[in-house]
Parts: sequence; C-alpha cells; structure tokens
Amino acid sequence: MKFSSELEKIIADSRLSAIDLNSGYISSFHFLIATLKSDNLPQKIFESKKWTFEKLIESLKSNEKQSVDRYYLTKEFEYTLKNAKYYARTYLDKEVNPEHIILSMLADKKSYVGKYLTDIGMDYSKFKIECEKTRKMTSKSVLEFFGSNRFLVSIGLPKIINGI
Repeated sequence: MKFSSELEKIIADSRLSAIDLNSGYISSFHFLIATLKSDNLPQKIFESKKWTFEKLIESLKSNEKQSVDRYYLTKEFEYTLKNAKYYARTYLDKEVNPEHIILSMLADKKSYVGKYLTDIGMDYSKFKIECEKTRKMTSKSVLEFFGSNRFLVSIGLPKIINGI
C-alpha cells in the first residue's frame, strides 16, 4: 500500500521541521509538527480541539546547530509508518493518509507522540470519532479491534497481520 501524496509531503516537511529544530534525526514529533503546518484531516482536528503544540516545539528546539548529511527516521517513527498501512487497510482506504499515522501513534503504547497526545486529552477513540465527523470511515471490525488495543499493537500484531 502506498502513501498518499499529502502524506509524502508531510513526511518531507518532517525533515524540514527536524532541520528547523536543529535535530539530527526525524522523529514522530517532527511528523506531528509538520502535520500542523499543512492542510489535512489531523490538523483540522487539532485546530478544532484548540490543541496547540508550542510547548512541544520549544522543548524540541536544540540550541546547538547540527551539521547533518543525512537525516534518519527514529525506530519508533519508522515502526509507526509501517503500522499506518494496517490502519489504512482497517478503514478500507487505498492509500495511507496522515490520519492513519496519528491512529498508529495513538494505538501504540510505546509511541512517544501517542503518549504525548494521550496526556493532552486525545486517545484512539476520540480521534477516530473526530475523523468520522469529517469523512466516512468504514472499518473491518476485527482489524479495528486489534488495531485499537494498545497491548496488541505493542506486541506487533498489526505488523504480523499486515504481512499476511
């Protein structure tokens, strides 16, 4: 399953966020910041809930300028991107979209951004409900159950199912 052009742009913008914040790698936090800078479903949900991330951005800023030839994804963000394919499949979408990445983050108890979003009041169910207000989301109920269970996600069940 391929990434949508919208998602490809956000991933590219994640690199720019990492550069702007003087980081030597691209993490799920950089993805979240890049998501806020473009017009997409998660950004609209964050805006409607009045969730701003200035404190997060400030905490990520490094005073030391990095000189980096190549930016690498953190393992956690790479895992999130791979799992996002599962969520696209769960909701019967032909491409992986930004909302699938956010669902992947929220479902994974090891995801730093997932923990951050949970701490500010968002969880998998709330985000899914907000998505459904904007677009139709038909799901395969068994896959949705597995994908929304933080324990099953943390042991890699979506990755196993996605490989089938």
